[in-house]
Amino acid sequence: MNTRIGPALVVIAIGAIFAFAVSATAIPGINLNVAGIIVLLVGIIALVLALRGGRFATIRGVSPWLRPPGHDDPRVDQLKRDAAADDASIEQDDAYFDQSAPGNRQNNL
Repeated sequence: MNTRIGPALVVIAIGAIFAFAVSATAIPGINLNVAGIIVLLVGIIALVLALRGGRFATIRGVSPWLRPPGHDDPRVDQLKRDAAADDASIEQDDAYFDQSAPGNRQNNL
């Protein structure tokens, strides 16, 4: 959950209190109802932005700290499979591939 949601809710609550629960003439020279509505709108905008920003954070994926050990990003897994398929096709296509040559995959293991 986004950490900006809490402050936005507090600002909304303060704006609602000023707009609906306090007399407009409680402080001479300031209409608290209008000020409360302004603060309430600012809080709603902050909440919408916090929720919108939180949606993009979830698209990025799971934190590396929460992934099981040995698990790579699915894109990395796909790249590894593609590279292994390329290596296999090169080895099959290479008529001069010598299994006993230095640098062979079996020697590198």
